[in-house]
Amino acid sequence: MKKRFLALILLAFVLCGAVFAACTPSEDSSETESVPDTSEGDVSEIIKTEKDYPVLCGSFMQPGAFKNHSLSRMKEHLGYMLDVGIDILILQWSFVTEGDKVSSVFYESSFGADKKAASYDESGKMLLDTILAAAEEMGVKVFIGLNENPEWWNKYVTDKNWLTQQAELGLAGAKQIYDTYKSKYPNAFHGWYFVFEFSNMNATDAQLDNASYLLRTYRNGLYDIDPEMPLMLSPFVTASGPSPEKTGEMWEKVFAKAEFRPGDIFCCQDSVGAGHITMDMLDDFYREIKEAVDTVEGFKFWANNEDFTHTDWTTAPLNRFVEQMNISSKYVEAHVTFAYSHYQNPDMGKTGQHQAYKTYYETGKIPASTMAAPEIEVESAANGATVHISGSIANEDGTVAGIRITKDGSLAHSFDFSSNYGKKEFTFVFDDANVSGSGVAEYAVYAVDYYGNESPKATAEVEFTGKEGVNVALNKEYTLANPPADKYPDEQGDALTDGILGKPTYGDAAWLGFLAKAEVVIDLGEITGQLYAVEVNSLGGGGAGIYAAAAVTVYVSEDGVNFTKVASKSFAADNGVDELYTFTRTAFLPDGTKARYVKVEVTPLKSWMFIDEISVYAAKE
Repeated sequence: MKKRFLALILLAFVLCGAVFAACTPSEDSSETESVPDTSEGDVSEIIKTEKDYPVLCGSFMQPGAFKNHSLSRMKEHLGYMLDVGIDILILQWSFVTEGDKVSSVFYESSFGADKKAASYDESGKMLLDTILAAAEEMGVKVFIGLNENPEWWNKYVTDKNWLTQQAELGLAGAKQIYDTYKSKYPNAFHGWYFVFEFSNMNATDAQLDNASYLLRTYRNGLYDIDPEMPLMLSPFVTASGPSPEKTGEMWEKVFAKAEFRPGDIFCCQDSVGAGHITMDMLDDFYREIKEAVDTVEGFKFWANNEDFTHTDWTTAPLNRFVEQMNISSKYVEAHVTFAYSHYQNPDMGKTGQHQAYKTYYETGKIPASTMAAPEIEVESAANGATVHISGSIANEDGTVAGIRITKDGSLAHSFDFSSNYGKKEFTFVFDDANVSGSGVAEYAVYAVDYYGNESPKATAEVEFTGKEGVNVALNKEYTLANPPADKYPDEQGDALTDGILGKPTYGDAAWLGFLAKAEVVIDLGEITGQLYAVEVNSLGGGGAGIYAAAAVTVYVSEDGVNFTKVASKSFAADNGVDELYTFTRTAFLPDGTKARYVKVEVTPLKSWMFIDEISVYAAKE
């Protein structure tokens, strides 16, 4: 089966690869070193923190999620960020291009209307004015991104004519944005953001020259509009690209021809949240990139520390995020994030995450856990085939964010309570099933808080005395009455019975994605007796809008035409978690069930349902 790259949500495509840049490794941390600067047009005067530990001064914002914000709501949003010292906002892009046309705008744009694509969208045209009006009143500095174009992820820096076309569009848009808004909001409108994201990949000298050309064209064009306004770019790094040393050398070559001005900012994505590198790589990449940045007079080096988790695009535990800032702080002058606006702001339902960061911002410390172990009750069915775990946990200080349940050391289920910040007690119910074999399973139940701490564990051992069975559906042919969504197809027609289980991320090619009921008819090849269970392996948790299956209904037939319903099982609602997990949905069949054809209907809870395997168990003879 070919690997698929999935894009369920708005944020996904911004975190994929492009052309070179970067960051990497060491686990010690230190305070940010002070770097004197006397250049004109820089932003050093707006980094006001006097903390002796790293904190954020800025956040990215993607326009789609905010295009309908009123002025009062935007002020509320910025107010939360000012509450924790964040007074810089980077609007990631202000319009989207499609070839030589404009497909959408987030400012009032006659330029866009004159060059509009067939699918032109101006529904968010008031966003930039709303942001700048709120920022001007509240003392926030705004960097405005110009044109985003999804074609970048295929073009990179291979087509100079395309790069020229995009630069011309970007600069034309910049001129209109400047003429419309600079005099109206002179303090808030502070700088520009270069939208196209480079990464560290193996590039030819010609491609490096194209990269320098693109940066130089934007830099000189923006300088002509206003020589005092700085330009920020935010490339990322990946372990699949060149080494940290080669990455630094690559950027030196690009910088030598890009013609950056004093006060411009290289704001490197640390790539930990996106999963492009691991934490132990971060120090090496930042060290080498700093050396490259230092070859350009007056060039600033900032960190873009990622505050999300790439497996499901949820907020990272605060202790992980602080470690990212600590490692990068040895080399950079300031820290921004992708993206407080999306992952830590109460305006977006992230009150607990905001309060946790605020505690760190005010104290420089990650508090120790105050959580007790959850209280649980464990019941096992007489035949050992099912286990029922129910429990509760007190939340007097409001720090509990969720519950984790492991089975034999692996995550079996997770409950996310982060959207219920302030609730004093949480309860939970978990049902597990054993379809084959006997033995002892060890369960552990513990709470997690917004800081990333874990509570003490409540544990239980359960003896399974299930039937000795075999999956008779393995590698068998099947038909789908309603196929999965086009983005997540069954490419080889064997994904549901090939025995390959997906990892707990929707990017794994083993998963098929459904937006409606899945109906699968499996041909066992011959009439088989003593069928006793059907098991559906599902991806759950609510991350990226994916929820575990809500119900499984089973029908059997000996001729493939006449089917009899033999089992139907509904499951407790998957209320969402802060990380995706794999979980089986099991329906037990009546004694004596036999069939050649087994029809399985799997009903989604809501939104997306992902399935990677359907197993049919028969007792061993």
